Amino acid sequence: MVSSPSTRCLWPDLMRDHNTAEPGEPGVPVPVPVPGSESVPGPGVQRPGFDELFKLQPTASPTRWVCEYPRLVLTPRNTLQGGAGLAAALLATEAVVGRPTVWATAQYLSFAEGTEPVELEVAVEVAGHMTTQARCVVTRHGVEILTAHIALGVRPFGPDRTWVTPPVVPPPLECPPFDYFVGGRGDLGDLTDIRLALGRQTRELRGSPGSSNSARWCRVTPARHVVGVGEIAFIGDLLPMSFCEPYGAEYHGSSIDNTVRFGCRAETEWVLLDCRLEQVANGFGHGHAYLWSEDGQLLGTASQTMVMRIANPAD
Repeated sequence: MVSSPSTRCLWPDLMRDHNTAEPGEPGVPVPVPVPGSESVPGPGVQRPGFDELFKLQPTASPTRWVCEYPRLVLTPRNTLQGGAGLAAALLATEAVVGRPTVWATAQYLSFAEGTEPVELEVAVEVAGHMTTQARCVVTRHGVEILTAHIALGVRPFGPDRTWVTPPVVPPPLECPPFDYFVGGRGDLGDLTDIRLALGRQTRELRGSPGSSNSARWCRVTPARHVVGVGEIAFIGDLLPMSFCEPYGAEYHGSSIDNTVRFGCRAETEWVLLDCRLEQVANGFGHGHAYLWSEDGQLLGTASQTMVMRIANPAD
């Protein structure tokens, strides 16, 4: 089962004094290393592996990047997973601003097929004393793929507090693999190790409605590490598959957005995607998820609105 938080949150280690940075272009801070990137991980802890899948190439403009990514972040439909696109936007924005992400929302506008590089343009809208508001537009050949709005910063405010609690579920290695994605295709089915912690396998659904709550352990970096912002965005975007449970049939739709709020940057190997679905109305579904470390620390939350398409259980 998930235990109560027992290790410290790493946010305090990410604090830096950004008030002494000299401005670059008008209204745009000088790009600096992301806070915490130069710190040494603890014993047995590796640096984030998932975020390193995205290769950001600088351009002549300090706010424009070109991003290369592998097939491992593509969906079975051969398109860039929405959470992976948001991950690239977050990494580029943190590289420009030099502050850690607190909140981000992405509106998915078009599909990006294959692994041809995408371009990212970061605009700093407001650079405050401790908080920065920014926007990042991801394009390919001038076509917008997604637009992300991002808040970044860190503030001293006494001890952290968490009032929600994780569900009581077996540990990852005691949970069976979840039979949703097919491996061997070189896409995210080979990147993600998903274990069913609460709910049913897709082969067990058979058209029988179930609970609106479900949970799955997810692993995209096979080692203990400090979870990065890109990894949270990617795993949070797996929320739509949880609609299989209440409908008793496979979900085949797509999400139109992803809003992520970031909590502790804690050390873990597995992330528990704790899904809570609220409503389906007018052909769209709404839900949110808590993302927990193995020792019960809240890494962040994700919420999405999905286009509803449910498979015929008889097929």
